Amino acid sequence: MHGYHGKLLWVDLAAGQVRDEPLKEGYARDLVGGSGLAVRYLYDLLPSDADSDDDVEPLLVMTGPLTGTHAPLSGRHAIVARSPLTGLLGESYAGGFFGAELRHAGYDGIVLVGRSNMPVWLFICDGHAELREAQGLWGKDTFETQSQIHDALDDRRVRVGCIGPAGENQVLYAGIAHDNARMAARTGLGAVMGAKRLKAIAVRGTRTIPLTLADASRFEDVVQRMRRIFRDDVFSQVLRATGTGGNLDYLHYLGALPIRYYTQGAWDGAATISGNTMAETILTGVEACYGCLVACGRKVSIPEGKYATQGEIKGPEYETLGALGSLLLIDDLNAVTHLGHLCDRLGLDTISTGNVIALAVHLYQEGVIGPAETGGLTLGWNDPDLVETLIREIAHRRDLGEILSQGVRRVAQHYGAEELAVHFNGMSPAMHDPRAYSGMALTYTTSPIGGSHNQSAYYGVESGRVIEELGIDALGRHQDLGKAVSVARHQDWNAVLNALVTCIFSNAPATDYIELLSAATGWDLDGDEALRIGERIINLKRVYNIRLGYSPAGERLPKLLCRALAEGGTEGFVPDKETLLREYYEARDWDRSTGRPSRRRLVTLGLADVADDLYQS
Repeated sequence: MHGYHGKLLWVDLAAGQVRDEPLKEGYARDLVGGSGLAVRYLYDLLPSDADSDDDVEPLLVMTGPLTGTHAPLSGRHAIVARSPLTGLLGESYAGGFFGAELRHAGYDGIVLVGRSNMPVWLFICDGHAELREAQGLWGKDTFETQSQIHDALDDRRVRVGCIGPAGENQVLYAGIAHDNARMAARTGLGAVMGAKRLKAIAVRGTRTIPLTLADASRFEDVVQRMRRIFRDDVFSQVLRATGTGGNLDYLHYLGALPIRYYTQGAWDGAATISGNTMAETILTGVEACYGCLVACGRKVSIPEGKYATQGEIKGPEYETLGALGSLLLIDDLNAVTHLGHLCDRLGLDTISTGNVIALAVHLYQEGVIGPAETGGLTLGWNDPDLVETLIREIAHRRDLGEILSQGVRRVAQHYGAEELAVHFNGMSPAMHDPRAYSGMALTYTTSPIGGSHNQSAYYGVESGRVIEELGIDALGRHQDLGKAVSVARHQDWNAVLNALVTCIFSNAPATDYIELLSAATGWDLDGDEALRIGERIINLKRVYNIRLGYSPAGERLPKLLCRALAEGGTEGFVPDKETLLREYYEARDWDRSTGRPSRRRLVTLGLADVADDLYQS
């Protein structure tokens, strides 16, 4: 297999055994890699009654055919399992160097099944793997864990993915930290590791196991062309200068930045926490993932005061600035940086953490809950000390944190205020308010994993980053009619990027990535065939979710997001969910009442066996 090692590492945690498993070539050809390939394996492993629990729930770590090569922005990897937060498909992505190291060690991915009877960590090195006892690591934060593994192996080049206390305690939105603070944060997959008693995975690859490309010369030609594009690309230069937080001012202008738990349209504090302010104050350097020519990662240092860092730490990205800043009306950049770093240490998703704390504050301010429910805490806006207290309580599931650890849907249900929770199928959305651009309403509503922008960052299209070569054009950001076809097409392309696995911030032409895939594998692909692969992945994820109990009844726009905001860049707009969904289902050839893809569409996409499973019941 060109572009693949053709080998997965299969780990049975219950038996304490590891083995190599041949990669199914047909699956790779149909679904490429990343979350596409992972969900096919998950689908095959799903019990017929779809009633598995954390003791047996599989967890997959998957790379793609570009991972570990010279391809630009190819430093990401996918982690996939059933989400404990939503009960549906869970997938998350992390940058850094872990994915490339796994490929350099000779594997395309890892499949972890069963549950260990004691804490363990997995060590992989150049085609060999072993489980090691992790009792001494249990209870350590993510930074301590990585440091102790490096010391144990006497090798600082080992790449580690691990959980912190939040994952050990199975907080439903716990993440997995890599390369210090590169988090695979969304959908609670750290809780899956915690349930399996798997503290960490450490990988070392010295490239002694060769990876062959079908046409290495053609591959290198495309790489060099793409590097020239990135060198001159203004979007990439801005990301390097100000990070993803550099967009905060513009997104605030558009009304996309969520404020005061989605109830406020504009905020004077936005400028004080932006990436531009960070660049002018606490920024000390930039950080890039493997193969990255952009380096949007932030290095910051706070030299003195309450939030002094004692050296460089990772700076907050846009999502963290929104979730722990504007959503809670915290206008102190140093405080937001500290809170984000604390989440990274404890192994929490900053998006979900900020959302659930903001919901609790909103419920308190609305009189739904009071001191009796909060253990005497007064919940108010712009209170970093309160947020720090709640972050620690959440990670250790104590006091109010026991309830908040369950996520916004369960918190709202617990207090009888379901209409006040902002979530999509159980997961809080990212920091892109759909009242600013209607395409995101459809993206969130139909996402296979809940409120994720990584299934389709369609706000980029609506802000002008069209993909003309694939027929993905922008309509007015407050236009509903006629937009669904473009959104579906963009989801298909995003599924391809997540299968490769590459960064969604790449501004290189889509045709270059398609040519890279063709050169690596020997497949003869064009834009239409690439989109067909993406559509196949989207439909497979839909069927997998239906087997887990997915229903179109969950495709709702939360009540707070149905309220027009008088001030700010949303201009009083609320998306017309019904128009968007009607056109979307027509474009997808899915049944609106059941959510099912038609048998005809599944067979056309080469998923006849999946169609048989779906329609035999």
